[in-house]
Amino acid sequence: MNNDRFLYRRGILQLVASGFFLSTAGIALRLVEQADGWQILFYRSFALSVTILLILVFQKRSRFFDEFRGLGWNDCLLAVFLGTGFVAYVFALLYNTVANALFIFSCAPFLAGFLGWILLGERVATRTWFAIGISMAGLAVMVVSELAVSHYLGTLLALWIPIAYAASIIAVRRSKRDNMLVALCLAGLVAGGLSAIFVTDFALTSRDLIISLYLGVFQVGVGFTLVVLGSRYVPAAQVGLLALVEPVLAPVWAWMGVGEVPSLATIVGGTIIFLAITTDGILNIKSSESHST
Repeated sequence: MNNDRFLYRRGILQLVASGFFLSTAGIALRLVEQADGWQILFYRSFALSVTILLILVFQKRSRFFDEFRGLGWNDCLLAVFLGTGFVAYVFALLYNTVANALFIFSCAPFLAGFLGWILLGERVATRTWFAIGISMAGLAVMVVSELAVSHYLGTLLALWIPIAYAASIIAVRRSKRDNMLVALCLAGLVAGGLSAIFVTDFALTSRDLIISLYLGVFQVGVGFTLVVLGSRYVPAAQVGLLALVEPVLAPVWAWMGVGEVPSLATIVGGTIIFLAITTDGILNIKSSESHST
């Protein structure tokens, strides 16, 4: 029981850390000179797959081939959902306002909690549902002043992001593997393969190439590695809730990096989300401790 509590706490820390890395996408994309979405996506996906492959080699040594030989349908589903989610994420931001995209993404905790309940039988505590609702209200405060009528294509692409994220969490939770990093590696190949079809020029400026590689290695590479590792030990609804760390931190990096001062609504909404996530985490940790004694 004590080991379960340790793994749960470690999972929480990994998911919070993942939000730190994932939230840097916005500031990185703002620093791009001239590369288009397909070019960025291609190099980001390539760097992601190479990064995960190196992690697997480090973990498994000569046995890392066994990870690929043991692929099952659950791994393939995760690769497809995450890979297409990577594509949708980039182009949802290109064809939609950031505010609309973030608002649509906020459905992820509800979808993850619902799918976890239906498919895995995971009971979602009332306090967690309450925290999810408060967090969505906080996100609404953050973006309500910027919500705009968006292009239909951007909205459709943004709608796929919470679906892909929630489905990926369920795939990780139901897996019998130690981790799902091999599926994450394949997800990069899925996204890279899709983007390669549409790239007309693979030449990038050195700055754009460095940014694209950073996005692959650290933003999604380290970010989603932590998601995959942490999701094994944290209920699906809480994983979705902790994903909202990303939109809370994103404006902070924009402020620090390019001097984009967050509005009062962003500060208030971000504080609401932060308090909801923190309170839910503390209560769940205390609950796990009381059940173990």
